[in-house]
Amino acid sequence: MKRRDFLKLGTYSSAGLVAGNISLLAWTPRAHAAHLPVNLEIISGFQKMIDNKGLYMFSFSGLSADGKKTTEFPGPTLICQEGDTIDVKLTNTLSTHSSFMVAGTDIAHEVAPGGSIQFSFAAPAAGSYLYHDGLNNGVNRVMGLHGALIVMPAGKKNISFNGGPDFVRQYKWLLGNVDPNWSHLVNNNGDDYVTQLSIDQFEPKYFTLNGASYHDTHTPDTELMGAIGEAALVRMINAGLAVHSLHFHGNHVEVASINRQNFSSHRKHKDVISMFPEDARDAVIPFEVPRDIPPQEFKLGFDIVEHPQHYPMHCHTELSQTAGGGFYPHGMHTGIVIGQSPETESEVTQGMNSL
Repeated sequence: MKRRDFLKLGTYSSAGLVAGNISLLAWTPRAHAAHLPVNLEIISGFQKMIDNKGLYMFSFSGLSADGKKTTEFPGPTLICQEGDTIDVKLTNTLSTHSSFMVAGTDIAHEVAPGGSIQFSFAAPAAGSYLYHDGLNNGVNRVMGLHGALIVMPAGKKNISFNGGPDFVRQYKWLLGNVDPNWSHLVNNNGDDYVTQLSIDQFEPKYFTLNGASYHDTHTPDTELMGAIGEAALVRMINAGLAVHSLHFHGNHVEVASINRQNFSSHRKHKDVISMFPEDARDAVIPFEVPRDIPPQEFKLGFDIVEHPQHYPMHCHTELSQTAGGGFYPHGMHTGIVIGQSPETESEVTQGMNSL
């Protein structure tokens, strides 16, 4: 979702670690470890959905590396490298308890309503992580309190772990679900009503990639693009409560990591990636000439724009292909463009160069 769509703003973070809600990730490695400060605030506000309905949601807010406010849903992307220490100030403006947890680790800190805490943690092993509010059996997380933590291998740029496959660029896809009934109940009864919600009654109507539903997912930082031979890493993280099956057209992808279990060799090739709640799975899309297109339609090289081929990525979980109760395909769906590089690598490049 765009920054302007989150109507109630909070306060923000110091620059350094927060990269903003950017999906196409650029990284400039450092030869040294660093202490990276991040100031996150837990806020609430109305988020505009694909059908222009405003729903009451929670969010982590912060500052991007260039000092701009980032209050969009989901929370800002945090990028660091192995060896770094992250120093967090976490403020809770809600009238309910909240927390900051990193899935797959023992990092967990709770903050009282209206409270503020400070804590530090060492960057975990290189990989893709979900940071989120872990309270109320996933309810707080689905209400919007989640984001991506990306840890790069120390001193490396184009691999996601030592021994991993090379790539030219990397993307983050943060999967989400929104239940409008939960939103209305919390808005009408107060923030603490999240303690009364049950996942047994979860009925999502909106399914999102990086906070957006199709066709708003046709953006340079979510839609996959590459010239022939420009392999890209796709970091898929499921912040929702639903199971998803992401189906890639055009090229099969090579599975590099499942919940930080890394595959240095004998990587499986898939056209569907299953994503369970809190899963993080990394895959490389090779941007090869599609098998259903004659090879002469392409010229090898980095500047292929003559015949780009457009394919979809959509979820094979039928319900999540729709949004707003049935508007196909306004759901978990985006594009894959084979044969053309993106015009810009990332909004975050300049910020990462300053770390």
